[in-house]
Amino acid sequence: MPNYLIEIIGFSVCHQFPPRSLVIGNIILPICSRCSGFYTGFFITAVILFIMFRKKESELPPIYILVILALFCLSTIIDGIASNFGLYNTNNNLRFITGCLCGSSIMIIIYPIFSFQYYKDSIKEKIFKKPLKFIIYALIVMGFIIITLLRLNFLSYFYYYLVGFSVLSTFYFINLVLILLFPPFSQKAYRLLSKYLVLPSILAIALSLIELLAFYLFHKLIIRF
Repeated sequence: MPNYLIEIIGFSVCHQFPPRSLVIGNIILPICSRCSGFYTGFFITAVILFIMFRKKESELPPIYILVILALFCLSTIIDGIASNFGLYNTNNNLRFITGCLCGSSIMIIIYPIFSFQYYKDSIKEKIFKKPLKFIIYALIVMGFIIITLLRLNFLSYFYYYLVGFSVLSTFYFINLVLILLFPPFSQKAYRLLSKYLVLPSILAIALSLIELLAFYLFHKLIIRF
């Protein structure tokens, strides 16, 4: 993915204020640290869930996990509001951590909806029904956060492209789930990679590109004033 394209994607979804962006090696990530955390957290969690829950579980996690996820999202809101109002000085590390936890939490909420709407034979079972699976998920996400914040030079381009791809993946998946809510597309597939994914995916990609273009033009308009 060419660098200019990633910069355009970044401009579409973020203010791109360099002092608030993570720097890995000599590479400034294309979006701010909080946005980088949100989109990569969403994408990494999607990978985890599709590997971990292959039985097509389609119910939300237990209440105690939902409470934890709500706290994760709340941490991002509190950090953003408090820092903007000068209640305390935040930093890029904290912005990335809270953003990652928020993006990850939202993906966990959306995944059962996808499973229920996409599969014809989804099962009524909660994801993270077993606490061990939630612990494994949490450890993987924590590991990802730690490795990211180490800012290893040899991973600079990896993270640059990961962030760009994560933005596209997040838009695609959310639009895909929205499309699957329409009866003509819902509850038809028996496996993840099936012919019933093709048309919804085309529509989801088209919607994502339209949305990103609209956000890009809106951002261009804002900075003129």
